[in-house]
Amino acid sequence: MDRQRILAVVMAVAGFGAVVAGIHQELLHVAPGYDGSITTGWDGQLNHEENLLARLGGLGVVGALAALRWKYAAVVPVVVGVVEVGYSLVAVSHYVRDPGLYTTVQTFDGTTRFVLGAEPFLLVGGGLLFLGAGFVAWRTHGERPASHDAATEASSHA
Repeated sequence: MDRQRILAVVMAVAGFGAVVAGIHQELLHVAPGYDGSITTGWDGQLNHEENLLARLGGLGVVGALAALRWKYAAVVPVVVGVVEVGYSLVAVSHYVRDPGLYTTVQTFDGTTRFVLGAEPFLLVGGGLLFLGAGFVAWRTHGERPASHDAATEASSHA
């Protein structure tokens, strides 16, 4: 087993770890309008989308493991990476448009700001690791040893 194939699996496992850590963080923090501490306020259950992202991450690891044997299984971690990154961008884009990140918002108890939490960064990082794992796994199948081909040709000429 060569190092490139092991690297693909390690990248997928690291991506899964980043996704699982990310879904347990907050997408947004609500910060006071003045410089100071950031307060969160969400300690609830994971929602359906976050559970789905974790399951997809597990599927990406299985796809990277299957890519050790079958080249086309490398598509699975790539698709998982695209979904993870896409979900993060869609979720954050809602808050970028309305009311806007890092802008002061009047609320009933004063002014607050919405700032990004750790979740989108960890999900994008995990998604990029899945993308990398898929591309590395795909590329390793193109690098078959020449000795196997030479042995096949020698046996056919004999």
